[in-house]
Amino acid sequence: MYLWPHILYKTGEGIVAGWIGVWADWAAHFSYASVFAYRPPSAWFLWHPLFLGKKFTYPFLADAISGMLMRLGIDRVPAFIGPSIIFTALFLATLFLFYREILKSWKQAYLAVSLFLLSGGLGFLWFLRDLFQTQSLRVVQFPPLEYTHIGDSYIEWINVVTGQLLPQRAFLLGLPVALMLLIILHRWTQKGFSKVSLARLIFFGLCSSLLLIIHVHTFIMFVMVCAVSCIFALYKKKQDWKHWVMFAIAAGIPSMIIFSWLYGGEITQGFFRWYPGWLANPQAKNINFFYFWWINWGVFLPFSLFAIIKTKLYKQQFVLSGLLLFIASNLILFQPYDWDNSKILTWSYLFFCIPSAQLLAMMWRRRIIFAKVSAIVLVMVMTASGGLDLWRLLHTDKLSYLMLSSDDLSIAEQFRRISTPTDVVLTADKHNHWVTTLTGRPILLGYKGWMWTYGIHYEQRDADMVEMFRGGPLAQELLKTYAIKWVVIGPAELYDYHANEAYFAKKYPMVLKNSEYRVYKIQ
Repeated sequence: MYLWPHILYKTGEGIVAGWIGVWADWAAHFSYASVFAYRPPSAWFLWHPLFLGKKFTYPFLADAISGMLMRLGIDRVPAFIGPSIIFTALFLATLFLFYREILKSWKQAYLAVSLFLLSGGLGFLWFLRDLFQTQSLRVVQFPPLEYTHIGDSYIEWINVVTGQLLPQRAFLLGLPVALMLLIILHRWTQKGFSKVSLARLIFFGLCSSLLLIIHVHTFIMFVMVCAVSCIFALYKKKQDWKHWVMFAIAAGIPSMIIFSWLYGGEITQGFFRWYPGWLANPQAKNINFFYFWWINWGVFLPFSLFAIIKTKLYKQQFVLSGLLLFIASNLILFQPYDWDNSKILTWSYLFFCIPSAQLLAMMWRRRIIFAKVSAIVLVMVMTASGGLDLWRLLHTDKLSYLMLSSDDLSIAEQFRRISTPTDVVLTADKHNHWVTTLTGRPILLGYKGWMWTYGIHYEQRDADMVEMFRGGPLAQELLKTYAIKWVVIGPAELYDYHANEAYFAKKYPMVLKNSEYRVYKIQ
């Protein structure tokens, strides 16, 4: 909670991000929110905010909330930070309640929460190496590396706070919503759906389907958990099948409608493919599968697997679901960008914390000193890397990046006044371009580093943009084809696209300018 005002804030220079993940990812979220803030409702879903002509397929609810707050007149920074604080509070509360529901102990629940939030692998060994090499307390005061993310050493399991909760706005909302649904599902299945009315089942199904517009990977997790829970429940009490059928209908019909509306025709077989080993796969890191998981999850993975057997929690619906999700994520790629499987694996980690916390508590209760000491050492080893990263994260003054300058904010405001919400703008694909992030106007192509992760083939569009910026033989025809109303030329357009500004200055009026950018109106 303390972190959020330091993660995104405004200074005289502009909008500053206190964490690189926020600087990188929130530019896209700014773009999505701007659609809801500045376009009429009829144009919200006409096109993808980062690619004209494609459907807006991103799960949008978290950004829609911020966009609507901006539409009401709230400044961009509080419109983003305010909901993030609320989502975080809800997440922490529901996470504790979820573990308390399963473990039946507030102490074990607190331990499970700690294991999850301080997640990490063996990166702390690299910290010890750096400490011994430098022999300086400065390494302790401000760790020089993100020790759950050392790509050169194949450490890719980023701590859940720094890698998921801060940069991934959709996930931050999806977590508390899903956890509350899981708590309700657990209580109902434990009681055999006694006193659960048809209306409540239908409402629960409708709420479950909304995960598709909140966070897709969480929706995948929830489907898996429901399937496992259904099998468990029917095995124990076959007459429960009527409740499960009603729930499946109540959740399935709206889910199919939402999927068809939001993702229909865009998510193809190319999104899913056989990819054994996840990032250990030859197409990724190409390293030994067991070594990869040893350095990324460290002691946590073998200990949690042992704990599942020792505590017999393989009979528990969420723990078994965690195992199946872990196996599936190590066999199948669920989207073009391989690292994004971590969003499903995060749920595996969350579920594995249940048997881990229970076994650690069992060890602590034993009167043997060795068992107690072992429990302490295990907790320290499993949380050391994540703890180092969170300690480092507190030093946001040393990790800040200027996201949008005051000049960007000023020219964006001027541009919104002279343009209409559906005017198409030709810009470079800079990830934090002021047109994309601050105006809500349609653009031809956003940051290319994101396009392939959405499954968008952008090569021809990019080539057309090069032709237009250079004022080539086909430039005039392409400007008409794409119905370009405005051309923006600045550092990225000049450097990345070799824009021929003389061509536009000769043919079209310049209507806005500052020290870096010129805006030309195409007539």
